[in-house]
Amino acid sequence: MIISRITSGLGNQLFQYAVARHLALKNRARLYLDLSYFIQEYATDTPRKFKLNHFTVPLHLLQDSPLLYVSKATKLLPNRSLPPLFRFLKEPHFHFDPTILQTRAACITLDGFWQSERYFAESAAIIRQDLTLKTVPSPEFEGYEEQIKAAAVPISVHVRRGDYVHHPEFSQTFGFLGLEYYQRALAQLHQQVANPQFYVFSDEPDWVRENLDLPETAVFVRNTGPNADVADLVLMSRCQHHIIANSSFSWWGAWLNPNPAKQVIAPARWYKNQPTWDTKDLVPSTWIKV
Repeated sequence: MIISRITSGLGNQLFQYAVARHLALKNRARLYLDLSYFIQEYATDTPRKFKLNHFTVPLHLLQDSPLLYVSKATKLLPNRSLPPLFRFLKEPHFHFDPTILQTRAACITLDGFWQSERYFAESAAIIRQDLTLKTVPSPEFEGYEEQIKAAAVPISVHVRRGDYVHHPEFSQTFGFLGLEYYQRALAQLHQQVANPQFYVFSDEPDWVRENLDLPETAVFVRNTGPNADVADLVLMSRCQHHIIANSSFSWWGAWLNPNPAKQVIAPARWYKNQPTWDTKDLVPSTWIKV
């Protein structure tokens, strides 16, 4: 049995699902998702909702199972572990740790963010299939989807500001990338792609329109409703190429595009101020860092 603690926003939820799904496949074990994080809101975090139920993932929720009490009982054990029965795996550091995938126990609990494709690359095809959309997440979704499908070379551009600018902690640790990054990324794509059609995704689209030099034909995607984030991420994945932000959200928008010829431009410096976090395994080797 694999238990994955699901937390934070949609991008992080996807990483937490993907590593656990791969480990469950590797161990031929059943996967349970622990949603206890979403019972309350946290003063230091942006309010979040569980969103994986919009996809065709095999949903087994720990809170709906008697195994919840088994999981709670492990808190009585040193480090919540008693090999070979129970192993509690707290992410030891930011970069990829191969020992995580070598763990064996009757019950493995995962707690972390696991932001590297290396944790689940061997199961990429199955995970992409799991993440097939099963809902219509916004009133505007199908219209934008048709536009992107009809475009010759649709390119997603994700500009994250919001809490990266206004949150007292996140603005100092994560931080908005700045206009220069997007200008260099756009120039890079213009060299490689003819007649691009840009689709802009942002939590501050009016600011982007006023400050970023984009073609007049650029489409500013404005999904509405409580699941606009799901709509945005899936629409990003429908594009051919991608300019992503320093965000797990657009990381997944690009990764879910299965096209092996896609061009993905990512920031070389992911965090404004996280000197102890080694991001060497965060951006896939085939993506372009600028």
